[in-house]
Amino acid sequence: MAHSTQPELRELSLHGRARIHLGLAWFWQILYILYCLEVGVFLLFLPWMNIWDDNYFLYLYPKLRPVVANSYLRGAVLGLGVINILLGIQEILHFRRSLRRRSSA
Repeated sequence: MAHSTQPELRELSLHGRARIHLGLAWFWQILYILYCLEVGVFLLFLPWMNIWDDNYFLYLYPKLRPVVANSYLRGAVLGLGVINILLGIQEILHFRRSLRRRSSA
């Protein structure tokens, strides 16, 4: 009789492990989406804030001031922000598709 319950316990534990794995995967995917969007918004606005021109490193290394003040560098940082936001949006769409597939299966 103990033999018949063994496979049921294994299946139950595998099912429980699969649910935990899906829960962790969901958590890490949401965390990655939030990270991409947060970094994107930060990089979008950072070059135009006062901290960009007046920061600790520019006081330590004043020769970097012309490089940091360059509009092309500001545009490049802004472009990285846009790329991060687009990556976050792409991950949101991927996450929604995977949720639909799981719910229909």
